[in-house]
Amino acid sequence: MRYRAGIVGCGRIGWKLEDDPNRPKPCTHAGAYASIPNTQIVAASSRTDKSLKSFGERFGVDALYTDFNEMLEKENLDLLSVTTNPELHRDIVVKAAECGVRGILCEKPISLSLDDADDMIEACRKSGTVLMVMHNRRWNSYYVKAKELLDLGAIGELVSIFGNCQGCKPSPDWLSDREGPLLHDATHLYDIMRFFAGDIDSVVGSAEKRKHLHYGVEDTCFSHMRFKNGVSAVALVNERTSYMRFDIELQGSDGKILLGPDAEMWQVVPSKRAAGFRELEKVEFPKPEREANVYMDAIGELIHCVETGEPSRSTGEDGRAALEAIMAIYESQRRGNSPVQLPLGVRESLLLALRRENRL
Repeated sequence: MRYRAGIVGCGRIGWKLEDDPNRPKPCTHAGAYASIPNTQIVAASSRTDKSLKSFGERFGVDALYTDFNEMLEKENLDLLSVTTNPELHRDIVVKAAECGVRGILCEKPISLSLDDADDMIEACRKSGTVLMVMHNRRWNSYYVKAKELLDLGAIGELVSIFGNCQGCKPSPDWLSDREGPLLHDATHLYDIMRFFAGDIDSVVGSAEKRKHLHYGVEDTCFSHMRFKNGVSAVALVNERTSYMRFDIELQGSDGKILLGPDAEMWQVVPSKRAAGFRELEKVEFPKPEREANVYMDAIGELIHCVETGEPSRSTGEDGRAALEAIMAIYESQRRGNSPVQLPLGVRESLLLALRRENRL
């Protein structure tokens, strides 16, 4: 079967990053669809004619729309990628489910409020639509291998996680009043922590403006999470560095794994410096069996889930859980940096609540 695919949002992650010479290809939703033999991009929607024209010329698509509602009503799509700004995700996903789209791959964050996320999940549940959220490290070869090693006990029992997400916005002048670095980038961090440690029990955090006072959102965040299985995690998120950095350290009872662009591993050995003690020694991180392309693998999994009914590794509920962790950080800031127990009762955007109350 050849799947009819559509894209809403003809920007960077929709397709334009294919022109970045430093990224392995394909590196966008459209690039992946064009590389998979049993998918064909048949339609696209964007708010501007210029973006649509460039997209159509690049991928040979004639069915171009400035109104996603019209596209979804006319094109009888099997698959849809939602690559717009997150404030639009709710309306697009709900409409797509109502129009019979069988599988949706929605960019992160799933939405900007738990209320919107719940509407998306419920609409897809009612229609039988598979909803996946593109937290791409869930398909990254090194992260997948690290999860396998962790489950096999290669570093003992997982004790704690440390994560950094810094300076990752698309450009220094990128601004939004509704989506700061926590939502724009660190959603990846909180999601991948859940990938390794499971559900979060409680959160303590801060979300502040320390340098970029003209921002409508935070530029600095520290958070501590306690997971239901007893694992603890600490995360640093900021938009104050001139360099981008994303890494996560898994600390086990008998070793550690550091994941960044690549992966490194240490295991315990008898100490050479103190009798009766043990210390860490660097060992070779086992090479993954295959080098994944996260976009092709995600779309391949979307098709598999549509065909089999099996759950994906990045469900709408997973996307909601990452969003809930971030909202709990904002709520902790509202409460004077007090602990917040999950599940979180408030479903509105707590970033907007902070701004409305002049606490950010």
